[in-house]
Amino acid sequence: MAIDDLRKLVKRAGKTGDFIIQHVDRCVGCGNCVKICPVGAWQLYQKKAVIAKDYREKCVECGSCWLSCDADAIEFRYPDGGTGVVWEYG
Repeated sequence: MAIDDLRKLVKRAGKTGDFIIQHVDRCVGCGNCVKICPVGAWQLYQKKAVIAKDYREKCVECGSCWLSCDADAIEFRYPDGGTGVVWEYG
């Protein structure tokens, strides 16, 4: 499924605030988060993973980045109740 198609399945509700926290000092540059993210919100830059500044708009809140990070460099929590992704279909 293309990224744009995936984004069409959801709508956003309210202001989420930050729900992904990255600990750059713990990142080992394995790239697991880059490989697994279905919307391309992560990239490797100078051998460290970097999340997009606009990740709140891109992220579909699957938590795959957090689950795939063996170095414990990513903290993920679902956005506060009443905010975040609302799945329209599927």
